[in-house]
Amino acid sequence: MQAKSCLQQLASIIPGYSGYLDKDRRRDIDKLHREHLAQELEKLKTPITNLIRDLSETGRITEIKPIERLNGKLDKIANRIRYASYGYSGFFDVVKVQELELDKLYQFDLSLAEDTEAIKTQVLAISESSDASNLKTAASSLEKALDSLDAHFSQRHKAIETIV
Repeated sequence: MQAKSCLQQLASIIPGYSGYLDKDRRRDIDKLHREHLAQELEKLKTPITNLIRDLSETGRITEIKPIERLNGKLDKIANRIRYASYGYSGFFDVVKVQELELDKLYQFDLSLAEDTEAIKTQVLAISESSDASNLKTAASSLEKALDSLDAHFSQRHKAIETIV
């Protein structure tokens, strides 16, 4: 059995995702992908908010600040992804794009989706951390993963620019 292509994997993760081959749908597909990532990140705020509430109710006030910072980062990154400008408009205007170049973009987009999935796993771990030491370690690890996703997304426009 042959491994799924990056495009097939993205289509299985993001409902309606059909790729960038059709010039007339590129903007829509790009928006769909970014909106999906932003929504997935926003969903992660709920368990973190619940953790903050639990820490507050049990008097663990000193442990709240790093956790609140995570919610702020989730907001910032989700909004940045959702409202990213189309500074790379040449990609949306090119009539024919080479399949190899599209595969590279699909790989990049898939890696963003995979990064988001890894962050989900870390949010689950942090919400299950019971003692202060484990919580601090999990929060630090999650913050690094969020910073990494933010930096990774910053490289997306470069990946698109290489196509045009």
